[in-house]
Amino acid sequence: MGAISRGSDALPAVEPFSAEPQPHMGGAIEGKPLGFGSAGYVVLSYALAARVLRDSRFRNAALDLMEQFGITTGPVHEFRARSVLMAEGPQHMRLRAPLARFMGPNTVEAIRDVLRDILGDIMHGMSGQVPFHTAVADPIPARIYCHLAGAPTSDAPKVASLSARTLSLLSRDRSLAPMILAAYDELFDYLRNLFARKKADGLGSDMLSFLIREQEAGKLSPEELLNEATAMLEASSVNTSHQIGLTVWALLRNRDIWSRIRNDASLIPAAVVEATRLFPRPGIVSRIATESIDLDGTVIPQGTDVHVAIWSANRDPERFERPGEFDLHRERNQPLTFSTGAHGCLGQSLARVEMEEVVRYLATHYPNSVVVDDATEVAQVGGRWLVKSLAVDLRK
Repeated sequence: MGAISRGSDALPAVEPFSAEPQPHMGGAIEGKPLGFGSAGYVVLSYALAARVLRDSRFRNAALDLMEQFGITTGPVHEFRARSVLMAEGPQHMRLRAPLARFMGPNTVEAIRDVLRDILGDIMHGMSGQVPFHTAVADPIPARIYCHLAGAPTSDAPKVASLSARTLSLLSRDRSLAPMILAAYDELFDYLRNLFARKKADGLGSDMLSFLIREQEAGKLSPEELLNEATAMLEASSVNTSHQIGLTVWALLRNRDIWSRIRNDASLIPAAVVEATRLFPRPGIVSRIATESIDLDGTVIPQGTDVHVAIWSANRDPERFERPGEFDLHRERNQPLTFSTGAHGCLGQSLARVEMEEVVRYLATHYPNSVVVDDATEVAQVGGRWLVKSLAVDLRK
């Protein structure tokens, strides 16, 4: 790993979106918490990563990424430009507040019983080798979205597909632009039809009914209603399904950890947090400096890309003792997998509950399950951990 001169500094060379696994495991390189590569600056240390993610002078790069795909005008571009992701200050708080209120602790905890019913439905009669990622991890988040949104359960495959196709932006494959645009158009139509059905049938206690009431009370404009609902649907499924798969893969491969979880279910929440620390699905969070900013002695010019390497921050030895080990009793275990600060993931508590209940179901009903290695492919690509295939031999 070489060095690139940036002014008076020599920064380590890091390519955060490399198709190859990252050669650097975590934290600063030769004492430097900041690297540089063809995509811009790369934040490597936990402390600097948390600082950047909490600093409102670094804005979200989601709109710029969309524009790199050639999506510079039209309804999809307008959605992203006006979305909660791109908002800051009072506007951000106003748009985030309704979703945060609905996704409070009571709602999330109440999901556990729903999850257990969904798992029982999906996994009923399963035994032996199963394609766990496609058969279990994929449908769960979409089923939960349908429950929260008050949508028919039969819509879950469409929800999962829309989430996967819209968020394929994160692959940075510009050839996918036509497919992405078509997916957003389909998503907008789906939500508009769902809104109309709810208004005709009578609003309920679900998330979309809650947002419709906010709009009817003048707290959201019609455009903001659609944008809020779009943001929740696009983020609902694909990343959570991969993180579920990664968590199951990590736990079943570590037989000592799995044995301890089977014998003590109170360890499940800690096991989920540790698995998401070691194998974070969102490997990179990209920001753009809105002004010149000094980061650890390096001045980041206004308009420059800054990529927070979550996979590196989560394994920083300055923050996590023995960072490569799976430790069920790790102190101050606060990985940045779901980001932090004002733009921290709204659905992180829900995602953790989903993972916890999947692990609990396996430990209870299939305690002797194992990963089938020759039918499983898990990789780190473009900074993100992803499940290409995950086969599990379900054993009682």
